[in-house]
Order: sequence, then structure tokens, then C-alpha cells
Amino acid sequence: MPHTGSNSAKRLPSVAIVLDVTNVYGQAILRGVMKVASTERRWITHKDFIRTPESFARMPRCDGAIVTSLSPDALPAVLSKAKHIVMCSGGADPKQTPVVSIDDVAVGEMAAEHLLNCRLQHFAFYPGGYGGWATLENRRGSFINRLKKEGFECVVSPVSWPNELEWLAHAHRPAVIDWLRSLPKPCGILCLDDRTADDLSEACLLGGISVPDQIAILGINNDDLTCELAWPPLSSIDAGFSRVGYQAARMLDRLMAGEKLKPEERVVRLPPLGVVQRTSTSLTAVSDPNLADAIKFIRDHACDPCTVYDVLRHVPVSRRSLERQFAEQFGRTPHDEITRVRMEQAKRLLASTQLSLSEVTERCVFSGIQNLARSFRKETGMTPAVYRRQHRHNTPILARA
Repeated sequence: MPHTGSNSAKRLPSVAIVLDVTNVYGQAILRGVMKVASTERRWITHKDFIRTPESFARMPRCDGAIVTSLSPDALPAVLSKAKHIVMCSGGADPKQTPVVSIDDVAVGEMAAEHLLNCRLQHFAFYPGGYGGWATLENRRGSFINRLKKEGFECVVSPVSWPNELEWLAHAHRPAVIDWLRSLPKPCGILCLDDRTADDLSEACLLGGISVPDQIAILGINNDDLTCELAWPPLSSIDAGFSRVGYQAARMLDRLMAGEKLKPEERVVRLPPLGVVQRTSTSLTAVSDPNLADAIKFIRDHACDPCTVYDVLRHVPVSRRSLERQFAEQFGRTPHDEITRVRMEQAKRLLASTQLSLSEVTERCVFSGIQNLARSFRKETGMTPAVYRRQHRHNTPILARA
């Protein structure tokens, strides 16, 4: 029987959620937070705050707060109102507050791997500027370092991101177009996020620069509205920000229950889920058109299923010639490439859907669960189940369809 007297009801902790829900980043974090807060009705939440001084002044005293990035002068105002705070920002200081964020170093490395797999030899990063901002510095730095390990250089755009007035007037576009025209082609460009990737794609359109043939563009965050409405549609790294909100809420729950976090528990960096490839990076920069066609066919049809014989029916070359070109260009066989594409799809399904292991095996055309498990261990050093636990982090996930 439910309680009817207020004296017998357990007091629910109050939590302020201080983030900007006008962007996909804030919306995704809020979804993850509310997965914890709403499932068992365990909190009273204050969700009407954005990151402005006025909002902090109106913020009531709370047991806890989940906050995205704050300026150094704003943090004391929030600390004075909330007993416990968890920051959802890669640049936050774990000595001040616990931190849950995306691993921006891993994001940059994943971006480099994707563009390297496109067989590009020229690379760039957009925009320039933002000195000292940890998110940009980590993404850009790891992207550049990964490329250097393979013997490639990266050109950083000399054009900084515009202020709001310059943005509305597109005052920066002529300088961006001049920079794009100066780059060696084809060139793969990593952008700070999807908004900057969309801006770069529009500059290419205005400048008569072909995407992806001359400039391949990769964004970050996988904002599906921005990515799908851009022309051409933008490839992007799916950061999976709802996991950040979920883990931050779980951490805050522990703090409000009186737990003391160990030093190593005060920082959680979640790896990105993977690259969602769309038209803006759908190229393979190789000189032989038949080899490029073979690569594209494999990427489009590896899970149909597809065999090497299917590839040979699509491209007018002999098997020996195709295998020789794959070995010279990629250091692997056509069959290896088919398996690699299937593995990438299996990773995505394990991290972002509720599909069972047998369903993942079937969709990715592995001969059986044991075959998938062997391939997974060889590729990642772990079983599919461990991979799913590490990358899903008990987060809200996609539907089974």
C-alpha cells in the first residue's frame, strides 16, 4: 500500500541539471541523466538552467548538480549552491569536481584512422584558434600525433572560428575558401564538431571545391540533423554523449548517498562509439579506379553478404591482380577487407543496439558466434560481451530494428 503521510515518505534529493539543451550535446547528456533520475523517481530535478550568470543566481540550494563546461569564475557560484557537483566536460579539473566526459584523445585517434583508411595522404584540421581549450587541443593533438606515427603531416587552419556577428554574416568564409584552395588534393579534414564541419562543407560549395573527391570532411558528435541536411551528408564520429549523462548521474547518486570516490574514480573518460560514414568521406584515394571501385563495393555490400567472387564480378580485373593491388596498397587481402568492414559493423551494433550476439552474428554475416568471437578477440583483444559492456556503459541505446 502506498504511503499517504508526508512524514513517512523518504525525502528525495534535489538535483540541478545545468546545461544548454539547445544543442545535441546538451540534449544527449540530459537524456542520459534522466534515464537514472526518472527510472525510479529517485530525484527531484531542476532542469530549467542554462550556463549564464543569471541562471546561477536563480539556482536553489541542491544536494547535487550535473554541469557541462563552466568558466572558472562561474564554478564557485554553482559550488555555493550544490553540495556535490559532477562536471561533464573534458576540460574540467578532477581536483575540483569529479569529471565524466568523452575521451577526446581517442576521438582524434579514431578520426585519423578513418581518414587513413580512405587512403588519403594529405590532412588538415579546422578551425584554428581556441588556444587552451582542452576539447579542441586534445582532439587536434591526438589527430596530429596519430598521423605523424604513419609519416603524415597535418595542416591546421589559420582561420579561427568566428564570433557570433561574423558567423551570421559569414565574414570568415572568403578566408576559409582561400585556405581550402591552397591545400594539396585530395585532403581529409577533421573538424572540431559537426557545426564546423557543416560550415566547411558550405565553404566548399561556395568555392566550387568537390566533396569528397577533393576535400573529405569528418565531423564529431553525429548530430544527425546537421549531418543529414548538409550537402553532401557529413560523416561524423558518434561520441555517444548520453553515456556521459548516465555515468555522471550514477556518480552523483553515489556521492549524495555518502560514498567517497577513490582518486581513480573521479575521472571517467568514455571512448567514442565509432564513425558514422556518410557521403563526405565516401572515397578511397587510390590511383587505380578499379581498386577504388572494389573498396567501395566491399564497404557497401560486405554484410549483404559479399564474397571476393562478388567483388570480381563488379570490377574487371583478375583475382591475382586484385589481391596484388590490395597487398601493395593496404597490406591485406580483399577477404581481409570484407572481414574488417563486417567487424566495424559488429562493433557498432554491439555498442549501440539491444541486438543479441546471435543477431549481430547474423547481420554481420559471420558463420557463427564462435567465428565472430575469434575474430573479435583477434581484433580487439576482448570478447564481444566485454566490448559491449565497455562501450555501452549501461546507456540508453538504439531500438532493435
